[in-house]
Amino acid sequence: MITLASTPALVSALRELGDRPAVVVGSRAISGIGLLLGVSPPGGLPRALAERVAQHAALAPSAARTAEQRLRHWAGVLGPLPIRHTVLHPATDLAVELGLATLLAGGTVHCGDPEQQPDELLAALAATGATHLSLPSALLWRLSRQPGLGDHDLGTLRLILHVGPEPRQDDVYEAVEALGAVLAHVRAPHSEDEDADRRLRADAEAAEAAAWKHSIGVTAEHVRDFGAHLDRAVLASLLLTLQQYGVLTDPAQSHHEAEILATARVTPAERPRVRRWLDALARHGLISRQDDGARQEDGARQDGDAQPHDSGTQGPSYLGAPALAATDVRESWRPAAESWADGLGPANALDRVRRGAARLPKLISGEEAPRPGAAPVRWAASRGYLGAALGALVRATAEAHTGPAPLRVLELDRDGAETTVARALTARPRPDAEHHLSPDGDRYDLVVATATGRPEEEAAALTALLAPGGRLLLLAPTAEQLDLLVTGDARGLAAEPAEAWRAALTAAGCPTVLALPADGHPMGLLGQRLFAARVG
Repeated sequence: MITLASTPALVSALRELGDRPAVVVGSRAISGIGLLLGVSPPGGLPRALAERVAQHAALAPSAARTAEQRLRHWAGVLGPLPIRHTVLHPATDLAVELGLATLLAGGTVHCGDPEQQPDELLAALAATGATHLSLPSALLWRLSRQPGLGDHDLGTLRLILHVGPEPRQDDVYEAVEALGAVLAHVRAPHSEDEDADRRLRADAEAAEAAAWKHSIGVTAEHVRDFGAHLDRAVLASLLLTLQQYGVLTDPAQSHHEAEILATARVTPAERPRVRRWLDALARHGLISRQDDGARQEDGARQDGDAQPHDSGTQGPSYLGAPALAATDVRESWRPAAESWADGLGPANALDRVRRGAARLPKLISGEEAPRPGAAPVRWAASRGYLGAALGALVRATAEAHTGPAPLRVLELDRDGAETTVARALTARPRPDAEHHLSPDGDRYDLVVATATGRPEEEAAALTALLAPGGRLLLLAPTAEQLDLLVTGDARGLAAEPAEAWRAALTAAGCPTVLALPADGHPMGLLGQRLFAARVG
């Protein structure tokens, strides 16, 4: 006759632990016997674990075995001892189950604080020699991108259970490489956050469908060919402008930056622009940069100082190039114009750049006043696509709003163009939407902005304006736009790859970041993307 053990397996495991730590909270450890005796740890997850242990110990044997079936599943996932399991979750049912499964397997649960700074969390993991880690997916991505990660010894870490929506493969690969542990994704139980992410993804798919017609006939080859022709014409125009003053005309002759600026009669206000010319010409191989000299960054340099540099502050030196002929440079614009006219955008957008290139000598010498900065010419080709996608996302957000308070919308239209948000809200009027064009000190449900700064700065500033669960729609530059050296602001536009914007938004508290157009789409090669993100 077979008799089943009357003592629940979890109780037996805690007795086996004895006086060894079962649950650790900061510097306090509660032993296995302590939990069975009813020792009450601090609130949150530790107390929830203690209460469930007490409840479990009181169960009838058959009920205990039924309750332990799921715990045995998680214990099998955790694997063999040793198990020092850091759980960075609030007291959710899933977190309690993972903790109890750790105790059933004979391991120790370390209850961490997910609200701690990432560096402090990493230090705690290293100090405890954690072998297992459970945490929300969004927090995992933040930890894996922490700049000081390499300073912490996480060599004992072997399994990470991250809880959240379906992850992007790029995030998974990055986390595995950074932390050196096996990753297991756990789909969180039904939650408001998951619903919000699902709605955002569905809205993004609908926005792509609404914008599709604006990309008809545009191919990756067409975009790349136009870009190559445009950049070649822009760089030739920049070099010709400087060569007209007798500098950079000989590949064997070196000129210091200070000499180039002085010889070309560049005004203090235009020095940042011309320095960017020199950097671009050198990076693209038209001239050669010999050294970095003692050059300072534009932001730290006294650009208003018209005095020549001394020998210690002449800046880098450059070797020139064979002299260009003005007729050849003018001709270099022809293939760019032909490619542009083949269905990419309006003629006046490219004509503005070409006319601006002809005015450069007068601009840098101060004979002609600078004109207002213009958007990159490529963006004229993507305006219809991105405008349609943005409008669709704004309308979807407004239509889904069910809160008792009005939907608060902030549109930071930094380029001064006609507001897409206003048109979208007018097309589907909703009396419960408030449309703001400047911050009023309160939080918003939707923020629409065009990025002009670095990803980390922009992401932190914009997400701070959002209420919990709010959406950010951010138009951001994702590729260098050389025509801005002609028609843009003298200090330039900070362009970073899409991966940098995703990482910055994730680090700023956005668990879900989508980009339109999708990776690999020809419209994405035009150098501007629309990022749709939701704050946690």
